[in-house]
Amino acid sequence: MSRLIALFAAPAACLVMATPGLAADWQVPAAGDQLRSGFDNNWDSADQNNPLSFELGVRYWYSWGAQSFQSGAVTLDDKDNSHAAEAHFRIDDASTNFYAKGLIGMAFKIDGTATYDSFATAPVSDGHIYYGGADLGYSWLGKNPSNSAFGPFAGVMHWNDSPNLGRANFTVGTTAGQFSYAGGGVIGPMDSQPDDVDVNALRLGLSGKTDLSPMFDISGEVAAVPFAKLHGTLGALGVPVQINGNSSTFQSSAVDIDGWGYGAMAEVMVGFHPTDNMVFRLGGRAWYLQGQADTSFDTITVNDNSPAAPSVAGTQRYISTSNPWSMFRFGPLAEMTYKF
Repeated sequence: MSRLIALFAAPAACLVMATPGLAADWQVPAAGDQLRSGFDNNWDSADQNNPLSFELGVRYWYSWGAQSFQSGAVTLDDKDNSHAAEAHFRIDDASTNFYAKGLIGMAFKIDGTATYDSFATAPVSDGHIYYGGADLGYSWLGKNPSNSAFGPFAGVMHWNDSPNLGRANFTVGTTAGQFSYAGGGVIGPMDSQPDDVDVNALRLGLSGKTDLSPMFDISGEVAAVPFAKLHGTLGALGVPVQINGNSSTFQSSAVDIDGWGYGAMAEVMVGFHPTDNMVFRLGGRAWYLQGQADTSFDTITVNDNSPAAPSVAGTQRYISTSNPWSMFRFGPLAEMTYKF
């Protein structure tokens, strides 16, 4: 028994002797304490003082697209499919529940069919589709971005959707000396431009995320687009030469488009976590916009003075207002993300 008492007495005595030293080490730094004055009260909790978490990743989006642009009585339609690669990021602040995220992407292959005025068709080959945007949001639920979260966000999106639908010719002649006779009519120097349609959109939406298990999660977002600004060039839209008596009126510029619209965007994905830092996700995305726009182009009228040289009678710009338009793109989405 005496051996047991001695066995426990020695450690107890050491703890009693060390108590003043432990108390001195763990007390809140007093005013004027020069040794620890550079540290705050949570100097031993470095993780709690760094609430930011980051996600960086890449995505692949296979999408089907559809466009429709009207100018007066003429309509230009497109149906295509595209392959796009994109990069994305997300930053979560657990101390405030705010987050920021963004993406940038570009299509690297586009194929499809364009329809001009409901009867003339042409193949769609390449072109360009690119997009980028950023959102700022707030999560009402959960301070840890890996747990359940739900809340609103607001952001902006730039979207250029310009498959190559073909090119319509227009004259670039501006003086009488640039026009001549051929094939029984007046001709002049010609040019063309590709389609190039830009949209700048405001996004207001809700996003959510929850863990299905330690290895799986589901996330999604839905956004209203209350306003979108549309502008660009409809290079595939052309106006035939108008002949009136001895004068011919040529289209002398590409068709410009300028308007506004609204719509919605949505996305849902299921994630798989093989490690704490790596996430693979599969899901889908859809974007839809519609609205009204004005189209405009220049013309030049040339008089047929045969056998004398042609002469320029005048120029004019035509504008067609309140034309309906729409853009739609949807398809499966795959993602690989690293979290830290």
